[in-house]
Amino acid sequence: MNHRKTAQQYSAEEFDAVVALIQGDASLRADIEAITGQSLNGKNPRELFDTFRAIGQAAELQISVAKYGRARQMVRQVRAELAALPPADMPMETAAYVADVQRRLDEAKQENAALRAANAALNAGRGATPLSTAGRVVQGAVERPAEQREVAS
Repeated sequence: MNHRKTAQQYSAEEFDAVVALIQGDASLRADIEAITGQSLNGKNPRELFDTFRAIGQAAELQISVAKYGRARQMVRQVRAELAALPPADMPMETAAYVADVQRRLDEAKQENAALRAANAALNAGRGATPLSTAGRVVQGAVERPAEQREVAS
C-alpha cells in the first residue's frame, strides 16, 4: 500500500487545483455529496480539501480489500485444483487406486452422516436409551445341554 501524504505534504498548487475542481465541477460536487451524504455548500476550502483526502483514503482502502479478497479466492482455487491432482511422481495405477479409495471414503462418509441423522431422529422420537448404547439383539434359538433334555423328558 502506498504511503499516504499528510495534508502538509500537498503543495499549494495541488491544494488550489483540488479546491478549484470541486468548486467548479457540479457533477463532481454531486458525486462527493452522494458519497459522503453531506452537502458541500458553505464549506471552506480546507474542509473541501479534507473531504477530497478522506474519499481518496477510503477508495485506496476499498481497492486494497478487493485485491486481498481476489487473492484469497485465487489461493483457494489453486489449492482445490492441486488437491484434486495426484502427486507428479505417483504412478498412474496408484493414482487410480487413490482416486477409487477417495471415492469410496466420500461415499462412506455420506452413508455415515445419513445413519447418524437417522439415529438422532430415532433417539429424539424414542426419548429412551440411544441406539448406539443399546445392547445388540441376537436372533436364534437357545439349545439346552443334553443332560437337561433327558431330565425334561
